[in-house]
Amino acid sequence: MPASLAPLSPELFADFKGGKETALEQVFRANFEAFTTEANERLDDVAAAQKVAASAFLDVWDRRAKLESPEHLGSLLHQAVTGEATHEVRRRAAAHHMAGNGKAHEAPRAAAESVDQWWAKVVGVLHAAHADQAEVAKQRAEHSRHEAAEHMKKVAQPKRTGRFVLAIIVLALMAGVPLWYFNKGAETAKAGQLLGRDDTHVAHSKEGQRGTFTLEDSTVVHMGSATILKYTKSFPLDAHALQLNGTAVFTVPKSSSPLLLKVGNAWVWASDAEFLARSYADDSGAVLVKVLKGTVTVKFEKEEKAVAAGSIAYMLKNGTFMDLDADRAEFVFSWADGSFTATHQPLRKVLSEIKKWYALDIVPKDSSFLDRPVSMKASLDSVKSAISALEEGGAVKVTLTTEGKASLVDNAGAVKPAKPAKAKKGKK
Repeated sequence: MPASLAPLSPELFADFKGGKETALEQVFRANFEAFTTEANERLDDVAAAQKVAASAFLDVWDRRAKLESPEHLGSLLHQAVTGEATHEVRRRAAAHHMAGNGKAHEAPRAAAESVDQWWAKVVGVLHAAHADQAEVAKQRAEHSRHEAAEHMKKVAQPKRTGRFVLAIIVLALMAGVPLWYFNKGAETAKAGQLLGRDDTHVAHSKEGQRGTFTLEDSTVVHMGSATILKYTKSFPLDAHALQLNGTAVFTVPKSSSPLLLKVGNAWVWASDAEFLARSYADDSGAVLVKVLKGTVTVKFEKEEKAVAAGSIAYMLKNGTFMDLDADRAEFVFSWADGSFTATHQPLRKVLSEIKKWYALDIVPKDSSFLDRPVSMKASLDSVKSAISALEEGGAVKVTLTTEGKASLVDNAGAVKPAKPAKAKKGKK
Protein backbone atom coordinates (compact mmCIF):
# COMPACT_ATOMS: atom_id res chain seq x y z
CA MET A 1 0.00 0.00 0.00
CA PRO A 2 1.17 3.62 -0.54
CA ALA A 3 3.51 4.94 2.09
CA SER A 4 2.35 7.82 4.26
CA LEU A 5 4.71 10.73 4.72
CA ALA A 6 5.60 11.42 8.33
CA PRO A 7 4.12 14.72 9.58
CA LEU A 8 6.09 17.83 8.58
CA SER A 9 5.93 21.10 10.47
CA PRO A 10 5.50 24.27 8.38
CA GLU A 11 9.05 25.25 9.32
CA LEU A 12 10.51 21.91 8.20
CA PHE A 13 8.60 22.03 4.93
CA ALA A 14 9.81 25.60 4.30
CA ASP A 15 13.42 24.56 5.01
CA PHE A 16 13.06 21.56 2.67
CA LYS A 17 11.64 23.69 -0.12
CA GLY A 18 14.35 26.28 0.52
CA GLY A 19 17.09 23.72 -0.04
CA LYS A 20 18.44 23.16 3.46
CA GLU A 21 20.28 19.85 3.55
CA THR A 22 19.44 19.33 7.21
CA ALA A 23 15.74 19.39 6.31
CA LEU A 24 16.28 16.80 3.56
CA GLU A 25 18.12 14.57 6.03
CA GLN A 26 15.31 14.79 8.56
CA VAL A 27 12.66 13.96 5.95
CA PHE A 28 14.80 11.21 4.45
CA ARG A 29 15.51 9.47 7.75
CA ALA A 30 11.88 9.71 8.84
CA ASN A 31 10.47 8.26 5.62
CA PHE A 32 13.15 6.13 3.92
CA GLU A 33 11.97 2.87 5.49
CA ALA A 34 8.32 3.48 4.63
CA PHE A 35 9.00 4.22 0.96
CA THR A 36 11.43 1.31 0.77
CA THR A 37 8.61 -0.94 2.03
CA GLU A 38 6.29 0.47 -0.64
CA ALA A 39 8.82 -0.24 -3.38
CA ASN A 40 9.55 -3.70 -1.98
CA GLU A 41 5.91 -4.71 -2.32
CA ARG A 42 6.48 -4.64 -6.06
CA LEU A 43 10.10 -5.76 -6.22
CA ASP A 44 10.41 -8.32 -3.43
CA ASP A 45 14.04 -7.28 -3.16
CA VAL A 46 14.90 -4.99 -0.26
CA ALA A 47 18.26 -3.80 -1.62
CA ALA A 48 16.71 -2.87 -4.97
CA ALA A 49 13.79 -1.21 -3.16
CA GLN A 50 16.23 0.89 -1.13
CA LYS A 51 17.85 2.13 -4.32
CA VAL A 52 14.47 3.00 -5.76
CA ALA A 53 13.54 4.93 -2.63
CA ALA A 54 16.84 6.82 -2.51
CA SER A 55 16.51 7.71 -6.17
CA ALA A 56 12.97 8.96 -5.54
CA PHE A 57 14.16 11.30 -2.76
CA LEU A 58 16.88 12.70 -5.02
CA ASP A 59 14.35 13.20 -7.80
CA VAL A 60 11.95 15.12 -5.55
CA TRP A 61 14.81 17.13 -4.04
CA ASP A 62 15.70 18.36 -7.54
CA ARG A 63 12.11 19.57 -7.91
CA ARG A 64 11.74 21.03 -4.40
CA ALA A 65 11.28 24.61 -5.59
CA LYS A 66 7.94 23.65 -7.17
CA LEU A 67 6.50 21.99 -4.04
CA GLU A 68 3.17 23.39 -2.93
CA SER A 69 2.56 21.62 0.39
CA PRO A 70 3.67 18.65 2.54
CA GLU A 71 0.90 16.65 0.88
CA HIS A 72 2.36 17.52 -2.52
CA LEU A 73 5.77 16.33 -1.33
CA GLY A 74 4.31 13.01 -0.22
CA SER A 75 2.45 12.63 -3.51
CA LEU A 76 5.59 13.26 -5.58
CA LEU A 77 7.59 10.75 -3.53
CA HIS A 78 4.88 8.15 -4.03
CA GLN A 79 4.77 8.82 -7.79
CA ALA A 80 8.55 8.60 -8.08
CA VAL A 81 8.71 5.32 -6.15
CA THR A 82 5.83 3.83 -8.13
CA GLY A 83 7.28 4.87 -11.48
CA GLU A 84 10.80 3.68 -10.82
CA ALA A 85 9.67 0.42 -9.23
CA THR A 86 7.50 -0.22 -12.30
CA HIS A 87 10.47 0.51 -14.56
CA GLU A 88 12.56 -1.95 -12.58
CA VAL A 89 9.96 -4.70 -12.78
CA ARG A 90 9.67 -4.33 -16.54
CA ARG A 91 13.42 -4.07 -16.96
CA ARG A 92 13.86 -7.37 -15.15
CA ALA A 93 11.18 -9.03 -17.24
CA ALA A 94 12.90 -7.84 -20.42
CA ALA A 95 16.31 -8.98 -19.17
CA HIS A 96 14.90 -12.43 -18.40
CA HIS A 97 13.36 -12.64 -21.84
CA MET A 98 16.53 -11.54 -23.60
CA ALA A 99 18.64 -13.91 -21.51
CA GLY A 100 17.12 -16.94 -23.09
CA ASN A 101 13.69 -17.47 -24.57
CA GLY A 102 11.87 -15.90 -21.70
CA LYS A 103 13.41 -18.11 -19.03
CA ALA A 104 14.13 -16.18 -15.90
CA HIS A 105 17.68 -15.95 -14.68
CA GLU A 106 17.99 -14.70 -11.12
CA ALA A 107 21.04 -12.51 -10.58
CA PRO A 108 22.62 -12.55 -7.10
CA ARG A 109 20.83 -10.09 -4.84
CA ALA A 110 22.71 -7.35 -3.05
CA ALA A 111 22.46 -7.04 0.70
CA ALA A 112 20.25 -4.40 2.24
CA GLU A 113 21.99 -1.46 3.92
CA SER A 114 21.20 0.82 6.81
CA VAL A 115 19.57 4.22 6.52
CA ASP A 116 22.89 5.74 7.63
CA GLN A 117 24.68 4.10 4.72
CA TRP A 118 22.08 5.29 2.26
CA TRP A 119 22.08 8.81 3.66
CA ALA A 120 25.87 8.89 3.18
CA LYS A 121 25.34 7.97 -0.47
CA VAL A 122 22.75 10.71 -0.91
CA VAL A 123 25.13 13.24 0.68
CA GLY A 124 27.83 12.16 -1.76
CA VAL A 125 25.50 12.88 -4.66
CA LEU A 126 24.43 16.24 -3.23
CA HIS A 127 27.99 17.43 -2.68
CA ALA A 128 29.04 16.25 -6.11
CA ALA A 129 26.16 18.23 -7.58
CA HIS A 130 27.68 21.45 -6.29
CA ALA A 131 31.13 20.97 -7.79
CA ASP A 132 33.05 24.22 -7.91
CA GLN A 133 32.77 25.81 -11.37
CA ALA A 134 36.41 26.93 -11.38
CA GLU A 135 37.49 23.36 -10.70
CA VAL A 136 35.25 22.14 -13.50
CA ALA A 137 36.85 24.63 -15.89
CA LYS A 138 40.30 23.57 -14.74
CA GLN A 139 39.52 19.92 -15.35
CA ARG A 140 38.15 20.72 -18.79
CA ALA A 141 41.38 22.52 -19.69
CA GLU A 142 43.49 19.65 -18.37
CA HIS A 143 41.37 17.22 -20.34
CA SER A 144 41.82 19.23 -23.55
CA ARG A 145 45.60 19.29 -23.13
CA HIS A 146 45.59 15.56 -22.52
CA GLU A 147 43.60 14.98 -25.70
CA ALA A 148 46.11 16.95 -27.76
CA ALA A 149 49.00 15.01 -26.26
CA GLU A 150 47.31 11.71 -26.99
CA HIS A 151 46.71 12.65 -30.66
CA MET A 152 43.02 11.88 -30.80
CA LYS A 153 43.03 8.62 -28.87
CA LYS A 154 39.96 9.97 -27.13
CA VAL A 155 38.68 12.83 -29.25
CA ALA A 156 35.14 12.08 -28.18
CA GLN A 157 35.40 12.69 -24.44
CA PRO A 158 32.17 14.22 -23.14
CA LYS A 159 31.64 17.91 -22.49
CA ARG A 160 30.66 18.15 -18.85
CA THR A 161 28.29 20.51 -17.13
CA GLY A 162 28.74 22.02 -13.69
CA ARG A 163 27.23 18.82 -12.26
CA PHE A 164 29.39 16.46 -14.27
CA VAL A 165 30.66 14.60 -11.20
CA LEU A 166 27.11 13.69 -10.17
CA ALA A 167 26.68 10.92 -12.72
CA ILE A 168 30.03 9.38 -11.79
CA ILE A 169 29.18 9.36 -8.08
CA VAL A 170 25.69 8.00 -8.69
CA LEU A 171 27.02 5.22 -10.89
CA ALA A 172 29.70 4.31 -8.38
CA LEU A 173 27.18 4.17 -5.56
CA MET A 174 24.26 2.60 -7.34
CA ALA A 175 25.96 0.57 -10.06
CA GLY A 176 23.98 -2.37 -11.33
CA VAL A 177 20.51 -0.88 -10.91
CA PRO A 178 19.48 0.95 -14.10
CA LEU A 179 15.90 2.03 -13.33
CA TRP A 180 14.70 1.29 -16.82
CA TYR A 181 12.34 -1.00 -18.67
CA PHE A 182 12.02 -2.58 -22.07
CA ASN A 183 8.46 -1.81 -23.14
CA LYS A 184 8.35 -0.50 -26.69
CA GLY A 185 6.45 2.78 -26.89
CA ALA A 186 6.78 4.04 -23.33
CA GLU A 187 10.53 3.52 -23.14
CA THR A 188 11.33 5.69 -26.16
CA ALA A 189 9.17 8.48 -24.77
CA LYS A 190 11.08 8.34 -21.49
CA ALA A 191 14.45 8.20 -23.28
CA GLY A 192 13.45 11.09 -25.53
CA GLN A 193 12.53 13.21 -22.51
CA LEU A 194 15.86 12.50 -20.85
CA LEU A 195 17.82 13.28 -24.01
CA GLY A 196 15.88 16.51 -24.44
CA ARG A 197 17.04 17.93 -21.13
CA ASP A 198 19.79 20.55 -21.06
CA ASP A 199 22.02 18.56 -18.71
CA THR A 200 22.91 15.73 -21.09
CA HIS A 201 26.53 14.90 -21.84
CA VAL A 202 27.77 15.62 -25.35
CA ALA A 203 30.69 13.94 -27.09
CA HIS A 204 31.74 15.19 -30.51
CA SER A 205 34.36 14.80 -33.20
CA LYS A 206 35.32 17.38 -35.81
CA GLU A 207 35.80 16.87 -39.53
CA GLY A 208 38.84 14.67 -40.09
CA GLN A 209 38.74 13.32 -36.52
CA ARG A 210 37.84 9.92 -35.15
CA GLY A 211 38.06 8.52 -31.66
CA THR A 212 37.19 5.64 -29.37
CA PHE A 213 35.86 5.89 -25.82
CA THR A 214 33.93 3.78 -23.34
CA LEU A 215 30.66 4.67 -21.61
CA GLU A 216 29.92 3.88 -17.98
CA ASP A 217 28.08 0.65 -18.83
CA SER A 218 31.15 -0.60 -20.78
CA THR A 219 29.62 0.16 -24.19
CA VAL A 220 32.51 1.00 -26.52
CA VAL A 221 31.89 3.77 -29.04
CA HIS A 222 34.13 4.18 -32.09
CA MET A 223 33.15 7.61 -33.33
CA GLY A 224 33.33 8.69 -36.95
CA SER A 225 34.22 12.17 -38.18
CA ALA A 226 31.92 15.19 -37.80
CA THR A 227 29.74 13.32 -35.31
CA ILE A 228 27.78 14.37 -32.22
CA LEU A 229 26.68 11.88 -29.54
CA LYS A 230 24.40 12.85 -26.65
CA TYR A 231 23.66 10.67 -23.63
CA THR A 232 21.77 11.11 -20.39
CA LYS A 233 23.53 12.68 -17.44
CA SER A 234 23.14 9.62 -15.21
CA PHE A 235 23.79 7.09 -17.95
CA PRO A 236 23.04 4.29 -17.45
CA LEU A 237 21.09 4.85 -14.20
CA ASP A 238 18.04 6.49 -15.76
CA ALA A 239 18.29 4.77 -19.13
CA HIS A 240 20.79 3.45 -21.60
CA ALA A 241 19.73 6.31 -23.88
CA LEU A 242 21.85 8.01 -26.55
CA GLN A 243 21.29 10.19 -29.60
CA LEU A 244 23.55 10.10 -32.66
CA ASN A 245 24.04 12.71 -35.35
CA GLY A 246 26.73 11.38 -37.65
CA THR A 247 28.13 7.87 -37.55
CA ALA A 248 29.66 5.50 -35.01
CA VAL A 249 30.31 1.85 -34.23
CA PHE A 250 28.74 0.63 -30.98
CA THR A 251 29.96 -2.48 -29.16
CA VAL A 252 27.28 -3.14 -26.55
CA PRO A 253 27.95 -5.66 -23.75
CA LYS A 254 25.37 -8.12 -22.55
CA SER A 255 23.84 -5.94 -19.87
CA SER A 256 20.80 -5.96 -17.63
CA SER A 257 18.86 -3.68 -19.95
CA PRO A 258 19.18 -2.80 -23.64
CA LEU A 259 20.84 0.27 -25.05
CA LEU A 260 18.45 2.70 -26.76
CA LEU A 261 19.94 4.81 -29.54
CA LYS A 262 18.05 7.62 -31.27
CA VAL A 263 19.38 8.05 -34.79
CA GLY A 264 17.45 10.17 -37.27
CA ASN A 265 13.76 9.38 -36.82
CA ALA A 266 14.45 5.83 -35.66
CA TRP A 267 15.26 4.10 -32.40
CA VAL A 268 17.75 1.24 -32.24
CA TRP A 269 17.67 -1.36 -29.43
CA ALA A 270 20.79 -3.40 -28.81
CA SER A 271 22.17 -5.78 -26.21
CA ASP A 272 25.23 -8.02 -26.60
CA ALA A 273 25.69 -6.69 -30.13
CA GLU A 274 28.05 -4.71 -32.33
CA PHE A 275 26.71 -2.43 -35.03
CA LEU A 276 27.35 0.67 -37.11
CA ALA A 277 24.78 3.46 -37.32
CA ARG A 278 24.70 6.51 -39.51
CA SER A 279 22.51 9.57 -40.11
CA TYR A 280 24.19 12.83 -41.14
CA ALA A 281 22.35 16.04 -41.93
CA ASP A 282 23.12 15.55 -45.63
CA ASP A 283 21.63 12.03 -45.62
CA SER A 284 18.16 13.59 -46.07
CA GLY A 285 16.89 12.00 -42.88
CA ALA A 286 17.85 8.47 -43.90
CA VAL A 287 19.06 6.03 -41.24
CA LEU A 288 21.56 3.27 -41.99
CA VAL A 289 22.39 0.45 -39.56
CA LYS A 290 24.82 -2.40 -40.24
CA VAL A 291 25.01 -5.23 -37.70
CA LEU A 292 28.37 -6.92 -37.15
CA LYS A 293 27.46 -9.13 -34.20
CA GLY A 294 24.22 -10.21 -32.55
CA THR A 295 20.83 -8.77 -33.46
CA VAL A 296 19.43 -5.26 -33.06
CA THR A 297 15.94 -3.87 -33.56
CA VAL A 298 15.30 -0.73 -35.61
CA LYS A 299 11.98 0.94 -34.82
CA PHE A 300 10.06 3.86 -36.35
CA GLU A 301 6.74 4.67 -34.70
CA LYS A 302 4.81 1.35 -34.91
CA GLU A 303 7.08 -0.22 -37.52
CA GLU A 304 10.10 -2.23 -36.45
CA LYS A 305 12.65 -4.49 -38.05
CA ALA A 306 15.01 -7.04 -36.51
CA VAL A 307 18.46 -6.85 -38.10
CA ALA A 308 20.82 -9.80 -37.66
CA ALA A 309 24.60 -9.95 -37.98
CA GLY A 310 25.71 -9.44 -41.58
CA SER A 311 22.56 -7.50 -42.51
CA ILE A 312 21.81 -3.82 -43.11
CA ALA A 313 18.74 -1.72 -42.38
CA TYR A 314 18.20 1.31 -44.59
CA MET A 315 15.29 3.49 -43.52
CA LEU A 316 14.06 6.64 -45.26
CA LYS A 317 12.95 9.71 -43.30
CA ASN A 318 9.28 8.64 -43.51
CA GLY A 319 10.02 5.24 -41.95
CA THR A 320 10.05 3.21 -45.16
CA PHE A 321 12.62 0.41 -45.13
CA MET A 322 14.51 0.01 -48.41
CA ASP A 323 17.17 -2.28 -49.82
CA LEU A 324 20.70 -0.87 -49.97
CA ASP A 325 22.99 -1.87 -52.82
CA ALA A 326 26.44 -3.19 -51.99
CA ASP A 327 28.32 -0.23 -53.49
CA ARG A 328 26.40 2.32 -51.42
CA ALA A 329 26.80 0.22 -48.27
CA GLU A 330 30.56 0.05 -48.80
CA PHE A 331 30.63 3.79 -49.43
CA VAL A 332 29.01 4.74 -46.11
CA PHE A 333 30.47 2.03 -43.87
CA SER A 334 34.05 1.46 -45.13
CA TRP A 335 35.38 4.10 -42.72
CA ALA A 336 35.08 1.60 -39.88
CA ASP A 337 37.93 -0.37 -41.50
CA GLY A 338 40.08 2.73 -41.79
CA SER A 339 39.52 3.34 -45.49
CA PHE A 340 37.55 5.61 -47.79
CA THR A 341 36.02 3.52 -50.55
CA ALA A 342 33.76 4.63 -53.38
CA THR A 343 32.59 2.47 -56.28
CA HIS A 344 30.62 4.21 -59.02
CA GLN A 345 29.47 6.95 -56.64
CA PRO A 346 28.52 10.45 -57.89
CA LEU A 347 31.36 12.94 -57.62
CA ARG A 348 29.18 15.40 -55.65
CA LYS A 349 28.61 12.77 -52.92
CA VAL A 350 32.28 11.78 -52.91
CA LEU A 351 33.33 15.40 -52.33
CA SER A 352 30.85 15.72 -49.47
CA GLU A 353 32.26 12.61 -47.80
CA ILE A 354 35.86 13.71 -48.33
CA LYS A 355 35.06 16.93 -46.48
CA LYS A 356 33.84 14.87 -43.49
CA TRP A 357 36.65 12.33 -43.36
CA TYR A 358 39.64 14.45 -44.37
CA ALA A 359 38.54 17.98 -43.34
CA LEU A 360 39.28 18.97 -46.92
CA ASP A 361 36.82 21.25 -48.67
CA ILE A 362 37.20 20.68 -52.41
CA VAL A 363 35.36 23.29 -54.45
CA PRO A 364 34.62 22.45 -58.11
CA LYS A 365 35.14 25.17 -60.69
CA ASP A 366 31.75 24.34 -62.19
CA SER A 367 28.98 21.79 -61.67
CA SER A 368 28.88 20.28 -65.13
CA PHE A 369 30.66 17.07 -64.13
CA LEU A 370 29.47 16.55 -60.54
CA ASP A 371 27.29 13.58 -61.47
CA ARG A 372 30.27 11.70 -62.90
CA PRO A 373 30.71 8.27 -61.26
CA VAL A 374 33.87 7.95 -59.19
CA SER A 375 35.67 4.79 -58.04
CA MET A 376 38.50 5.19 -55.55
CA LYS A 377 40.02 3.80 -52.37
CA ALA A 378 42.33 5.53 -49.91
CA SER A 379 43.47 5.37 -46.31
CA LEU A 380 41.62 7.67 -43.92
CA ASP A 381 44.99 8.61 -42.44
CA SER A 382 46.38 10.18 -45.63
CA VAL A 383 44.95 13.24 -47.35
CA LYS A 384 47.59 12.89 -50.06
CA SER A 385 46.48 9.38 -50.96
CA ALA A 386 42.86 10.53 -51.03
CA ILE A 387 43.65 13.33 -53.48
CA SER A 388 45.64 11.01 -55.73
CA ALA A 389 42.89 8.38 -55.69
CA LEU A 390 40.24 11.00 -56.43
CA GLU A 391 42.19 12.44 -59.34
CA GLU A 392 42.72 9.02 -60.86
CA GLY A 393 39.28 7.56 -60.15
CA GLY A 394 37.31 10.69 -61.03
CA ALA A 395 39.35 12.08 -63.93
CA VAL A 396 39.74 15.41 -62.15
CA LYS A 397 42.56 17.68 -61.07
CA VAL A 398 42.79 18.93 -57.48
CA THR A 399 44.77 22.03 -56.60
CA LEU A 400 45.37 22.91 -52.95
CA THR A 401 44.71 26.56 -52.19
CA THR A 402 44.52 27.68 -48.57
CA GLU A 403 44.56 25.40 -45.52
CA GLY A 404 41.63 23.00 -45.66
CA LYS A 405 40.59 24.28 -49.09
CA ALA A 406 41.16 22.98 -52.60
CA SER A 407 39.86 23.63 -56.09
CA LEU A 408 38.81 20.99 -58.57
CA VAL A 409 38.56 21.00 -62.33
CA ASP A 410 37.50 18.48 -64.92
CA ASN A 411 40.53 16.60 -66.18
CA ALA A 412 38.80 14.03 -68.39
CA GLY A 413 40.13 15.51 -71.62
CA ALA A 414 43.58 16.48 -70.37
CA VAL A 415 45.28 13.41 -71.77
CA LYS A 416 44.93 13.56 -75.51
CA PRO A 417 45.33 10.41 -77.58
CA ALA A 418 48.55 10.18 -79.51
CA LYS A 419 48.37 10.99 -83.21
CA PRO A 420 48.90 8.00 -85.48
CA ALA A 421 52.39 7.86 -86.92
CA LYS A 422 52.73 8.81 -90.56
CA ALA A 423 53.66 6.01 -92.90
CA LYS A 424 57.19 6.25 -94.20
CA LYS A 425 57.55 6.77 -97.90
CA GLY A 426 59.25 3.93 -99.67
CA LYS A 427 62.34 4.44 -101.78
CA LYS A 428 61.81 4.89 -105.38
